[in-house]
Amino acid sequence: MSTPTPLSALYQTVVQEELGLVASFDEQGDVVFKHPDMGIMYFSLSESDPEFLRLVYPAFVQADELNLTRGQFLEVINVVNNRCKAIKLTLPQEDADRPARVSASVESFVAAPDTLPDIALLRATVARTVSAIRNGVHDLVKLSMEVKQAAN
Repeated sequence: MSTPTPLSALYQTVVQEELGLVASFDEQGDVVFKHPDMGIMYFSLSESDPEFLRLVYPAFVQADELNLTRGQFLEVINVVNNRCKAIKLTLPQEDADRPARVSASVESFVAAPDTLPDIALLRATVARTVSAIRNGVHDLVKLSMEVKQAAN
């Protein structure tokens, strides 16, 4: 994407100023940045739904990397989704060619319909949104280790 939209420019500004991270735009107009502790994250944006905030930490781990079965992994994901504020962990269907990897997201409405979010609101919440994902990912790993230890 060569020219940022007002929506993507707004998110880029907030990421860079509030998180101190370099943010760029991908082909879909999403705002992409690299978190120093976690890796690539992005704000998935839609000009037709500017009030909807979705921060995504994509495909960061699979069950076998945590020494869990798919069933155990799904149970851990469910516990984290029920226990942690704001985060949503999702695991796609298995594909024969590659194992499914869990993704984390935080989704929220942050403005009135068809309205750009207020920059002050984004500034006040972007760090907590990233923190919610970090907390959920931490809980996923911690609980996975506990499940694995209990199984042994």
